[in-house]
Amino acid sequence: MSLIISLRGPESLAKNLSTDLRHRSSWVQHRTCGVVVSRKVRNRERSLGELFRLHKSFSSCKFSTFFSQNGPVHLPIVGAQSSGDSGLENDSSFASSDSVQSVSPSRGLLRVGALIGSATVISKILGLVRETVLAAVFGVGPVVNAYSYASIIPAFFLALLGGINGPFHSAVAASLSKRPRKEWRVLIQTVTAVTVVVCGALSFAIAYYAAPLLDAFAPGLSISGSSGAVTRDLAILQLKIMSPCTLLAALIGIGFGSLSAIGVYGLPSLSPALSSISIMTAVAISSRMVDQGGLLSSFRSGSVALAAGTTCGAFAQWGLQAVTLRSAGFCPSAHFGKLKNIFEDEGVREVFSVLLPATVASGLLQIATFTDLYFASFIPGAAALLGYANLLVMAPLGILSSAILVPMLPMFSRLSKPSDRLKLEERVKQGLLLSMILTFLMTALLVSFAGPIVRLLFQRRAFDASASKLVSSLLIWYALGSTFSLGRDLLVRVFYSLGDSHVPFYTSVAAIFANMILDWIAVRHLGFGAEGLVLATSLVSCVSAVALLQLLSRKMEGLRLKYWIRPIALLGFSATIAGVSAWTVYENLLAVLVSTLQGTSARSLWAADLVSLILASSVAAAVYFLTLVWFRPPEMVTVLRLLQART
Repeated sequence: MSLIISLRGPESLAKNLSTDLRHRSSWVQHRTCGVVVSRKVRNRERSLGELFRLHKSFSSCKFSTFFSQNGPVHLPIVGAQSSGDSGLENDSSFASSDSVQSVSPSRGLLRVGALIGSATVISKILGLVRETVLAAVFGVGPVVNAYSYASIIPAFFLALLGGINGPFHSAVAASLSKRPRKEWRVLIQTVTAVTVVVCGALSFAIAYYAAPLLDAFAPGLSISGSSGAVTRDLAILQLKIMSPCTLLAALIGIGFGSLSAIGVYGLPSLSPALSSISIMTAVAISSRMVDQGGLLSSFRSGSVALAAGTTCGAFAQWGLQAVTLRSAGFCPSAHFGKLKNIFEDEGVREVFSVLLPATVASGLLQIATFTDLYFASFIPGAAALLGYANLLVMAPLGILSSAILVPMLPMFSRLSKPSDRLKLEERVKQGLLLSMILTFLMTALLVSFAGPIVRLLFQRRAFDASASKLVSSLLIWYALGSTFSLGRDLLVRVFYSLGDSHVPFYTSVAAIFANMILDWIAVRHLGFGAEGLVLATSLVSCVSAVALLQLLSRKMEGLRLKYWIRPIALLGFSATIAGVSAWTVYENLLAVLVSTLQGTSARSLWAADLVSLILASSVAAAVYFLTLVWFRPPEMVTVLRLLQART
């Protein structure tokens, strides 16, 4: 139930693509971790001319015109962040700008989407393995609950300042791309110096005021009895340990921008892996200490391990960037010089003229997250439950989002002229239909197999059957809102391709307040508990998606709501048939496998459950698509044309 701001769109894309304009029609040589790589860059100046002009306009924008020029300020509401997926890894940004840049005009959307989706799958699998480890070791106890609260502030800075296409990344890359290479070193070092002073002081303040900060957005912990007090103490300890992430996040953002300027685009994809590996390693060491009778209690050692793993993961990301920059001839050190002369440098002023308004705008990101955790703090164990359920929805939804939205962004941008409005309308229809076809199937599978999925992935050791039941119920409610979440994300990108940042922004602000009100009603008055928070998220996602579609239909007559009645009804019917078939096959197949097993060990039952789930899911997918083929809706032809389209 957090909000994710994406500063992506024609301007953001222009900033990243313009870094290559200086190297067009030539062999570009760069070094990655000491390895020299040469690549031929094709001449695209003609097609990128408009984007480059947008980039120049964006780079010089003032705060007063930020929302009219900058794009997009995107606040799609998704689920509550998981214990390890709470923005500390930027999975949602994986293969974003880089993927768009690397899209060849000769590749079809299906092929490009498959490539991007495959890359994202690797990141999601590591995140899922990490969460499985945390569930087995800590369950839904105070350690994971405390981490959910303590990671809010570090996650905010890591996603905001250290994220791909975040303010630091975009500002640094744009500024460097317009300057001779000989000026890059001084600019990078000067910006780093200012960052070290400001963010270093901020990190110290977070560590010093950890307790009042935590009480501000999780007041329920202080009045929830002894269990809440334990969670609060652990969260304060974790927040102090993770306070350096504020400084590290800014340095990571500078590193991403610098690497983009010198033509290194693959490194950001390693960030989620480093975070996951670091956290799992720290948890393994902590568990061994406790098993051997270490002095620390299991709760305290686990809390320290999670927080230290997060901080070490951020440090590892920055360290890898530093090594790569050094190998390319850029020493990532701080150059303080004379403080009074720092902001007299044109490059520094340009970087911060873009950075400050973008940071303020992106700060809206945490409003919904703080709201959700504010109410979750009054519900014992809610933060951990929401985190696990959200992960299981966002893993497949993130893959679909990357595979569909990233390659469609350049399509929308090229068709933004009034003369191409009918073509853009057709592409929007195709994109929405493709999103609905895939997410309806995903929803059918998650709703049908919520229990088995949670049981297979998480139920072991500290994560017992009661926890599985609670997470399964939340997973169902999250899944029901997935179609609207992905559709809203696509519609937001359409608005920004048309140069309209106001409609998505104000719609998102309205969604924030609606989410607050619904959270308050569901938890404080109706007593729905954690299910109420998830239900509020799904309802807000639905309403905001419908509102955006209705507003967009004023510009594109073919997108009126009545057009979508037939495809939604057909997809809903097909998904229902698929879900019922899936559960029937699963139940019968599992019974047969269990009865034929030689033994009834836990491992044998787990294997039987897994095989039954895979086969039943395959049957469900077959039934779903066969039902669509049987009815032969004209919308299917529209989607096939999109898959064959050139990006």
